Amino acid sequence: MPGLQIRILVGLIALSQLTIAGDHNQYLQGYYEARFTVTIPVIDGNGNDTCWNKADWAPIDQVWIGNAVSETDYSGRFKVLWASDRIYLLIQIVDDSLHIQPTGIADVCSNIYNYDCTEIFIDENHSRDANYTGTYKAIAYHMDTTHVCYYIGGAPGWVRLDDHLKYKMQRVAPHTFEYEYELKVFDDTYVDGSVNTPVQLTNEKLLGWSVAYNDNDLGSTRQNMFGSKLIEEADKNISYYNASAFGELKLVGNYVTSVISQELWVPSDLSVRSDEGKLQVTYSSDHIKAAVVIQLFDVFGRQLFSVTENKSESKLEKDFNVSHLSKGIYIVRVTEGAISNNEKIYLW
Repeated sequence: MPGLQIRILVGLIALSQLTIAGDHNQYLQGYYEARFTVTIPVIDGNGNDTCWNKADWAPIDQVWIGNAVSETDYSGRFKVLWASDRIYLLIQIVDDSLHIQPTGIADVCSNIYNYDCTEIFIDENHSRDANYTGTYKAIAYHMDTTHVCYYIGGAPGWVRLDDHLKYKMQRVAPHTFEYEYELKVFDDTYVDGSVNTPVQLTNEKLLGWSVAYNDNDLGSTRQNMFGSKLIEEADKNISYYNASAFGELKLVGNYVTSVISQELWVPSDLSVRSDEGKLQVTYSSDHIKAAVVIQLFDVFGRQLFSVTENKSESKLEKDFNVSHLSKGIYIVRVTEGAISNNEKIYLW
């Protein structure tokens, strides 16, 4: 059905263009989709683990305090992965002058944000509570470069929460620093000083989420604070108590598929997954023995490969190395006799 194929490909091209155009607006609103990972990154402050390749970068470029600066002075971005019981975060900062809090300072907690440090805001059940001060409905983590973590807990004062996360910062270039995190996620029943169990993370879970960086080039007070979400209010430094200012983090599977067409319906099933440079195709039908043709196309309709496999049972499973292909949208077509199934796949 050539006409159908053309409409499918034109539709996918339009979809990819809309996706690119929509990315900027999504980032302004602080929306991020984190992909599931089987392979856990090593928390060493160097984002060279292959599992990070399937996560997209998002900017930390919204001015919350101070003024816009040049990219040589500061630029920041982050990416996120998740597993069943942890969130993994990689932050990359370009800063021409790393100015960390002096050791031996009298009040470590309440001064932490006045020096170069990262902040992570998590609202586990997406409560969007406008004032979570003194509660654990949301948590505003403040981390310096020496592996300590604090939460400004309202009336009780600052609370040290080192056991909530593990992280490491490294200088990976003269003015480039990578911060790598493994985070536990707790719900609003958390009680400091008690035994608390992290929540189990699931596909499609939506959390409140933002990331920020405080920049201090000199002196004892930060000059700038940059966040991952556009905040319209005049006072943009409100995330430390107001979860309605957070962006959103959606946990999604390690692949995205949708059936584009099935030209002739018979009892058959096609599943396509991509993970770390590998394409996994699983196809089943009522026919026990049959020749099955597997093809991969880009969004312009160019065939990238075609292989024929003999299905000796009702199910066929085949892996392909696609590590040489660029990130983007592709179409997998599986044909068995008169049966033709197409699925869209994102390679990350």
